[in-house]
Amino acid sequence: METDLHQVIRANILEDVHKNYIIYQLLRSVQFLHSGDLVHRAINPHNCLIDADSTLKLQQFGFARQLSECENIEPVLSDRIATRWYTAPEILLGSTKSTKSEDMWAVGCILGELLLGKPLFPGTSTMSQLERILEVTSEDISFNTPFAATMINSIQIVKRKSLKELIKDENAVDLIEKLLRFNPNERITAEEALKHPFVMKFNTENESICLSQILESKNRKEKNYIELLNAEIDKWRKQQ
Repeated sequence: METDLHQVIRANILEDVHKNYIIYQLLRSVQFLHSGDLVHRAINPHNCLIDADSTLKLQQFGFARQLSECENIEPVLSDRIATRWYTAPEILLGSTKSTKSEDMWAVGCILGELLLGKPLFPGTSTMSQLERILEVTSEDISFNTPFAATMINSIQIVKRKSLKELIKDENAVDLIEKLLRFNPNERITAEEALKHPFVMKFNTENESICLSQILESKNRKEKNYIELLNAEIDKWRKQQ
C-alpha cells in the first residue's frame, strides 16, 4: 500500500465520494473481524492503509483479542496522542472489558476526521480527551468503573458543541451520532452501519464476507491473527 489514511487526510485531496467509500470499506473490514468475535482494539488513521484507488486495508493486529478473552485485560492506553484520540470513553474511564463497540467508536472518530480534516477529539491527556468528548455528548452518563464518577464530575463543560455546527452533511452527522454514543451498549454495529445512507450506495449483499468460525490465536500474536484471517479470505474466494 502507498500510504496511510493519516497522511491522506492531511494532504486534503479526498472528494466526498472517496470519504463515503473509505468508511464503507472500513466498516466492511470491521464487520468481517466482528463476525469472528475478533476485536481489533487499535483502529486509527495510521492503521488504515490506502492506495491511489482509495482501496483501504486495515493493519496492526498486535492488540486484537478474541471476544471471550476481553474480560479483565489491560486497556489499549498509551502516551501516544494518536492512540488516545480514537479511544472509547469507557476505556478512558478505566474499563478493563473490551467490546465490539470499542472499534465502532474509533470508526466514528475517523469519519469525523475525514469530514473535518482534523481529529474530532484531539485531547492532550485522558481528562482533556474526556472533556472534548463530553462537549458534544448530551446523554445520561453512567459507568460502573472505579473513579468514573469522580472523573466525570470533575469536568466542567463551559460550552457545548453540536456536530451539526461542525459538519454540514446530515447523513454523516446521523451516522457519527450513532457511532459515538457514550454508552457502548447503544452504539450502532458494523452490520447496521453498512445499511446507513452514508455508505449504502456501495453496499451490495454479494460483497458481504463473514468468518466461518470464531477466531482464536493460542499465543495472541499479530502474525497468527493475520494468518487466520488470510486463510478465511482465501476460503471465501475459492467458494466464489
